[in-house]
Amino acid sequence: MSPDMSGEAQESYNDDETVENIGLGCALEYFSESEEVMKMIHDLRTVYSTGSPAEKAYERFLKVLTLYQEQRHLLDPYLEKMLNSLVELVRNNDSPMDLKHASFKYLQVVIKVRGYKVVVRHLPHEVSDMEPVLTMLENIDPKDIDCSCTRNVLLLWLSIIVMMPFHMSRLDSFEPGDNSSEGKKTMMSRVYEQVKLSLRQGLHIQYESFLAARFLTRSDVKEVHLASFLNWCKTVFGDPASGPYAQSGVLASVAAILKHGKREDLLPHAPNLLSWIMGCKYRENQNSLIRKYGVKVMQRIGLTFLKTRVAIWRYERGCRSLLANLSGGDTQKHDSSSSQNLLPSEDTGEEFEIPEEMEEVIEELIQALRDSEMVIRWSAAKGIGRVTGRLPKDLADEVVGSVLEMFNPRESDGAWHGGCLALAELGRRGLLVPERLSDVVPVVLKALVYDEPRGYFSVGSHIRDAACFVCWAFARAYEKEILLPFVNDIAGALLVVASFDREVNCRRAGSAAFQENVGRQGTFPHGIDILTAADYFSVGVRNNAFLNISVFIAQFEEYTQVLINHLVDKKVEHWDVAIRELSAKALHNLTPRAPTYMSEIVLGKLLEKTNSVDLNVRHGAIIAIAEILHALFVSLDMSPKIFLDVVSAETVEAVCQLMPKFKKLLQFRGLGGELMKQACAHLIEKCSASKMPFHNREIIGEWQALLDECFSHESINVRARAASALPVFLSEYCRTCENDSWVVKMSERDALIGKYTEHLTANNETTRMGFALAIGSLPDFILKGQLHIVLPALITCTQVTETTVKWAESRRDALKALVSVCTTVGVDTSSLDKTTSLLSHLDVLFNCFFSSLMEYTLDSRGDIGAWVREAAMSALQTLTLLVLKADPSLLKPDLVKRIVASVSQQAVERIDRTRAHAGNVFCSLIHSNPPVPNIPHHEQLLEIFPPDECRNNIVWISASNTFPKFVQLLRFPEFTYHILLGLFVSIGGITESLVKHSSNSFFSLLKEWENNPKELNRICDTIIELFIEYHTDNRVVCSLYGFLDRLLGSGHVSLILKDADSKFASEILRLVRSDIQKIRDHKKRMGSIDVLCQLIQVKGPVSKGALVQLSIFLCSYYLTVRRATAAKLYESLLLYGDESIIPEENLDEVMTVLSETDWEDEVAVVKPIRNSLCGLMNIPVPKVVTGIKK
Repeated sequence: MSPDMSGEAQESYNDDETVENIGLGCALEYFSESEEVMKMIHDLRTVYSTGSPAEKAYERFLKVLTLYQEQRHLLDPYLEKMLNSLVELVRNNDSPMDLKHASFKYLQVVIKVRGYKVVVRHLPHEVSDMEPVLTMLENIDPKDIDCSCTRNVLLLWLSIIVMMPFHMSRLDSFEPGDNSSEGKKTMMSRVYEQVKLSLRQGLHIQYESFLAARFLTRSDVKEVHLASFLNWCKTVFGDPASGPYAQSGVLASVAAILKHGKREDLLPHAPNLLSWIMGCKYRENQNSLIRKYGVKVMQRIGLTFLKTRVAIWRYERGCRSLLANLSGGDTQKHDSSSSQNLLPSEDTGEEFEIPEEMEEVIEELIQALRDSEMVIRWSAAKGIGRVTGRLPKDLADEVVGSVLEMFNPRESDGAWHGGCLALAELGRRGLLVPERLSDVVPVVLKALVYDEPRGYFSVGSHIRDAACFVCWAFARAYEKEILLPFVNDIAGALLVVASFDREVNCRRAGSAAFQENVGRQGTFPHGIDILTAADYFSVGVRNNAFLNISVFIAQFEEYTQVLINHLVDKKVEHWDVAIRELSAKALHNLTPRAPTYMSEIVLGKLLEKTNSVDLNVRHGAIIAIAEILHALFVSLDMSPKIFLDVVSAETVEAVCQLMPKFKKLLQFRGLGGELMKQACAHLIEKCSASKMPFHNREIIGEWQALLDECFSHESINVRARAASALPVFLSEYCRTCENDSWVVKMSERDALIGKYTEHLTANNETTRMGFALAIGSLPDFILKGQLHIVLPALITCTQVTETTVKWAESRRDALKALVSVCTTVGVDTSSLDKTTSLLSHLDVLFNCFFSSLMEYTLDSRGDIGAWVREAAMSALQTLTLLVLKADPSLLKPDLVKRIVASVSQQAVERIDRTRAHAGNVFCSLIHSNPPVPNIPHHEQLLEIFPPDECRNNIVWISASNTFPKFVQLLRFPEFTYHILLGLFVSIGGITESLVKHSSNSFFSLLKEWENNPKELNRICDTIIELFIEYHTDNRVVCSLYGFLDRLLGSGHVSLILKDADSKFASEILRLVRSDIQKIRDHKKRMGSIDVLCQLIQVKGPVSKGALVQLSIFLCSYYLTVRRATAAKLYESLLLYGDESIIPEENLDEVMTVLSETDWEDEVAVVKPIRNSLCGLMNIPVPKVVTGIKK
């Protein structure tokens, strides 16, 4: 497109069909599914009426074409062929109406993907199509939703047919004045009525307005209907009964007519239209569509008042070749004399006749830039650009001035955004003259960093995005000589946005605008080098942009201080705490680029910010000071002497006095105290790491007190920050260097250990958690010599007591602390000293971890014991590998067996996260290098758990991956007990997917053993053993009943149940009946019914005993138990009736009684029925025992 095309021509060129697909990450190369699509269209004749297959075919057609939504131009070579095939189905008179509707649905998909402005040009527009298309349109009810696609396409099709180049009266089948024509409507009137009918509904505004514009701007139609139509539109809009859709439709049609009609035809109507649109107060309407189309009407009225012309005063863009700009590098100089595109100093003598009404039009468009809806602001901005392009230079300059007035602090964020869009449009069209750039660029730079906090969020991302668009437009609009004075400011601001903006869309917009300027202008310093690092994709990750890309950019002197200043002035005090923390880290990374500037200027600014009353400012300043001090220390070869030469004594003293100042102002209290404590703990850590000269000063005691206070804070972030700072602080300030060796301050150490271990017995869970974390973070020189105090205190903290039963988090943190202590101290096999060596504590530690693996504490949050179990597994893993590294002989066979078996049990339990952790721990133990000794069946385990598969393919959190592997461990007696205990809660659970995968894996193994009574007996004996051991544990027994129900009903233990010598079934019955006597839990009672019903299949005394117990339940005090027992017993008799002891001749009668009796009646009513059932089942009638509730 030529750079001097008129605004109207540009508008036409930039319609939907010419949108460029820039930056597609997964770009398609061609329409690869063209044959499939054509086949689907061809098969439409046969599948349209087939119901489900027709729906599937349509969904497939929609899915394929939607793939090309972002690259719709790829459809163009096949578009005409597709349209012709579908239109042929519609044109065929033999086609059923349902087939035509289906064809229109397919056409609607094509229009949606490719855009109606392109598709309409390919639709057939023969005169012969006029009558059938119009007739079909007339026969469709506009309110029929099922035919909406048909009506859409017909409206669009009619809009191209009505463009025929001869008078519409030629299509009438009668002559005007003919007697036979009485009561008949002309073709023109029929189309006119359809236009009005469609607009009345307002359901297809885009197509309806397009048809109205094409039809009413015809030379023969406008003379008859244009004026009446505009009056009709005014009437419809003013009628409250019309509704928002009809009002939007008539506004859209008026806008379309003003757009497509000839100026000389529309000019007589323009004043009336302006009066109408001003009087209807469209901008006050709550409906955004009405406001949007109202703005479109307003701008089109303005364009109608002004003659179409190319403004001779506008800036004419010169060469826009990327090759020319890039051929000489970023800083290549071009002879400005070769581009004579500067503006003439004066307008020519052409006279401009500007109607008075234009003032109202422009004012309305300016006000629309402040609208709350982005789409309306965007429409107003385009209107400003179009209208300004037809104004004389002085009036256009006034418009620019009005737009610039919107950039002031009193205006809303919407006004700033609308102003940016307007500036971009004016610049893109060459209507921002170079003389105005000195006024425009400063406000654009302000918009690039606009961020207004509002509570817990901020507004401004849309403004910054639009400001990047302005810079992008400037790159295309001006020659490099024009923008040269502003290059450094614009480049720096865009890189600030690309590196440090909170929102990903703004960072990418900044990068894109910078790239455009580098390519189009060629004057941005180091542009190509920066683009290789700060491209569209790399800036998408916020951490990467802040911490890596910014450092790369800062190596160029032009941008170093710009980036630093932005962080200090804007981001350090950002409302989002994550951005403040990232900004502090970014300043740390940028410090080596400008150490002097940081120490002399930036630290002073940040120290001043610590006096602010704004919590965000103080917090950001403190962590930024901490990071800069540490970065200076590291960048200066970690020499305290050089560090103190660079950082002034006043700065050091100011840092020293920060915490006393905050304490005096009570800023560690209240809601802001949490952030202040985090920031100060961070400052303590970085000052300690930087070896700040505060040794033996009072501030050290205050720092220690603050850290101790943090450990009791409710926020985990505060405790974690203090735990991170403590070891660095103690390493620097709690020991001294004498004769090139470190000397620990023993009294301080002993006092510290005593205080911290005492807090492990506090009556507050948070305090225990914090100080467990603190002990775990202690350095080795503090721990050595104190292990006999520290380890027992932590182990005691892991134990469940009556008062701490719900404090699972404190026990978890105590276990983590034990692991940290073990890792810090290590296992020294050369010493048995309890104060310095872990060796003498190994048995106690392992026992502590095993005990923690058995914690299943429940509260309102669920199984909180899982946190403890996961920590215990990690502890076993860490301690085992530490001992392995020190002396493998310490890992005895019984210990190793217990470790791997206990971990494997957790791998088949209920919680996904716990199973995943157990799977990883188990594999790390069996795959360790050097190998852990004495692992039972190690070679077989490696075959079940191949190293490569465990590392790369298995997702342990998935039940489908975990259970098939770990159930195989039942083959080994050493694992059977623990695996079965874990399977009880999984197979007996209520989660469908968990039960499915666990039971399938278990039953698949049992199926292999169907003819192996030895293995089945081993499994059954272990089940009995576990039942006896855990019969008082409700958690296990409730799940065990579900497990037994599924096991006995699976048929995989039939061999054992039919074995007369087996005691398995009788033991199960005995244990269930024994448990029933003590049951007070309704869930357990219901579970026992399921097991008893399964035992009916075992002939002999077991079946009889089960039926007796079930008959007792039939008269239970609880009606839900009676109802469930009857239902379950009926189902069981359907399956196992022939195998029970019930006489065959009585079986049908028993089942009839069970099904027809209302077991929810009073016990006195159902008891005689129950007693008769006992006689039919050949079992004794239960007798009431006084004092026992049935």
